[in-house]
Amino acid sequence: MTVTLFPTGSPLAQALAITRTMLAAAHAQDWEQLSTLEATREPLLRRQHPADAVSHAQLGEVLAYDRELQALVGQARDSVAQQWQRENGRAQAIAAYEQS
Repeated sequence: MTVTLFPTGSPLAQALAITRTMLAAAHAQDWEQLSTLEATREPLLRRQHPADAVSHAQLGEVLAYDRELQALVGQARDSVAQQWQRENGRAQAIAAYEQS
């Protein structure tokens, strides 16, 4: 896992930086790093944030990145499910052949 340092700004700015790193991890299919980063980011997002324009924009960015993350994770999940189905079908065919 790559160690990444995040800015020492507001918790929301830190969460945004982590979210960007999460997106890079998802593109690299580094699911372990993505999970670790999510655990680091969660308490930062759960804090109360100022109701100003900057915070609103940062939250909007986090949400947009999260939608992209969900799409990437969904694609990876679907790919793994398809691969599992193919392998399971092969195993069933081999088992049926061995029984005949």
